[in-house]
Order: sequence, then C-alpha cells, then structure tokens
Amino acid sequence: MQSGKFIVLEGIDGCGKTTVAKLLAPRLKALVTREPTSIGAGRKIHNILRHRVKAPSPLEFQKLYIADRGEHLKRVITPALAQGKNVICQRYSLSTFAFGMAFGVAYDDLKHRVPKPDVTFLLDLPAKEAMKRIAKRNRSNEYFEKTKKLEKVRRQYRLLAKRKEFGEIVVLNALQTPRMLISQIDAVLSRRS
Repeated sequence: MQSGKFIVLEGIDGCGKTTVAKLLAPRLKALVTREPTSIGAGRKIHNILRHRVKAPSPLEFQKLYIADRGEHLKRVITPALAQGKNVICQRYSLSTFAFGMAFGVAYDDLKHRVPKPDVTFLLDLPAKEAMKRIAKRNRSNEYFEKTKKLEKVRRQYRLLAKRKEFGEIVVLNALQTPRMLISQIDAVLSRRS
C-alpha cells in the first residue's frame, strides 16, 4: 500500500492554519491533526499556554513540544500515513525551531529526528494582523499571543524557511483570503503529484 502525503501548515498564532486545514481536508480526503496534542506532554503544554501553570525556560518548553511530537508521530501520524491516508498537521518541527530560537534557544539544542513532511506551507502574517484575528476569538490570549512575541517568532519562521533541512517550505501571504490560499496550495500540490 502506498503511504499517504504528509502536509504541514505552519505560522504564528492567528495566521489561518485551522481555516486552511478545514478547507483543504475534504479536497485531499485527509486526516487533520495538530500540535500540541491533547495527550501526555501536550496536556502540559496546553496548561502553560493557558496560564494555568508557570512557563518553564524556553528550552524546557520546547522539549515538551518535542516529546509531544514523538507521541503524536507514534500514535497518529505514522499509522495514518502507513494506511495510505493523507495527513494535514497544524504545526510540526519547524514550530519548535521558530518559537525556541525566537526566545534565545540555540538551533543545535532544538535538533531532533523526525520524518520530513512532503511539503510545509508557511502562512506568513504580520503580528499586528494576527492579533486582530486573535481578538475576535472571544477567549483570553494564550502565552505567545502578544504582538512582540509573535513578531519575533514570525522573523524566525521567515529565516528558517530558507534552510534546506526542513524539506520543501512554501511561504504564502496569509493576508489573502482562505480561498486564494487554497488555490495556491492546490497549484503546489498538483505540481508535485
């Protein structure tokens, strides 16, 4: 059986990953998943993001994401791909580097071995626009949801997108409508099939 396609959506909070994933999933008959998960280390991460628990150092925080990713791969992503299913994941290893390095963690301290996605789409959005979108969600802001923090992370994403070790990364302007983004993603995916 042929393995499925592994597609990752990356970007700062509020960039439209969830909206794009919902629109893309039926077109690709894909399983949609996200990081952090709600299992093991993922639960700890959610408690930190929601200010229920004090945040650890930036390195320790990203190590939680790495542990969560290991479980996510084992329980969800790898089995689905092995069954020939397409998988769309909101956030993956690129996030660990972007968020970690934005807050002073060295690149080498964040290295971990994971399968590369077939393609990563980086939904690039200015932090001020992201904060406007986040404000419409009707809930309190999470740990990283501050303009200065998100702009630091965005800068790292844009720098990391030029590196080859993460596989193919396509940067898309997330100021566009979701429909326009889907059209561009479709074009990239059809070139690859």
